[in-house]
Amino acid sequence: MAYFVVATPFWTVFNMQDYLLTGIKRARIVPFENLGFALLKIVLLVVGGLLGFSGAIAGSWALGTAVTVVAISIYLLRVLPPHQPKGERPPSPVTLRAMRGFVAADWLGSMCLTIVNFGLPLLVFAELGADSAATFGVAWQLAYALYLVPTGMGQSLVAHSAADPSDVDAAYRTMLTKSLTLVVPAVLVLSAGSWLVLMVFGEHYAETGSLLLALSVFSAIPACVNLSEIAAARVRQHRLGQYGVTLASALITIPAVLVLMPLWGLPGVGVALVAGQGIVAAVVLLRRLRRAQLARG
Repeated sequence: MAYFVVATPFWTVFNMQDYLLTGIKRARIVPFENLGFALLKIVLLVVGGLLGFSGAIAGSWALGTAVTVVAISIYLLRVLPPHQPKGERPPSPVTLRAMRGFVAADWLGSMCLTIVNFGLPLLVFAELGADSAATFGVAWQLAYALYLVPTGMGQSLVAHSAADPSDVDAAYRTMLTKSLTLVVPAVLVLSAGSWLVLMVFGEHYAETGSLLLALSVFSAIPACVNLSEIAAARVRQHRLGQYGVTLASALITIPAVLVLMPLWGLPGVGVALVAGQGIVAAVVLLRRLRRAQLARG
């Protein structure tokens, strides 16, 4: 608990710094920052283990986060301009009421996303056992890597469009196009070669998880639509959009998993993932199409 109390403020700043680096056009620093953070955690964990420190795992996270935040803060103080350049649009006022509403909606949306991302392995373990949970863990990690593409681009959209929300629809279309450009080829490769990819981890994984992997990576395509919509909702400060997309997806995915997993096993989980993302994405696109038609009169 003590590590959690100490690390939470630093972890909050750590995440904010990623957005700030993106906003000041230093996004290339973010992967190096995360790589350095990961290596630092490993070093601290090894040192803590050699010293016989019982809290080595939690301590490596807490201290690694704090050191990274301090290092990036020093870098930002060196690169940030001392004052706002002339001619720039003045920043919008930030009120406690607006911040409270934004954080509450974003927190709820993030919790719904977390329930799906980290709750599914627990459901698989409880229903199908450790062997199936191991297969699901590998397949889901490979599939979730594709989800990180629109997630990262969403950070960029928020950072660059927050000051001028009038162009958020154009930014949404650009983000969605670029996300799909990267994700769709990866989905095709991983789907077609799912058996070969999982053979790297062992024959058991290939035999039990190839169809699951193909379905899971396919769910990343509609996820691009949904995560782009969430990013646009953050810019517009549309509360329902911030949490409604992930809430609807979770309300479809989790019950579908509970129904299909006992019937079809791991492929049933993949079908539930596709359904949860696909149905919500269809609704998002239909609503956008309807708004566009109404705007044209």
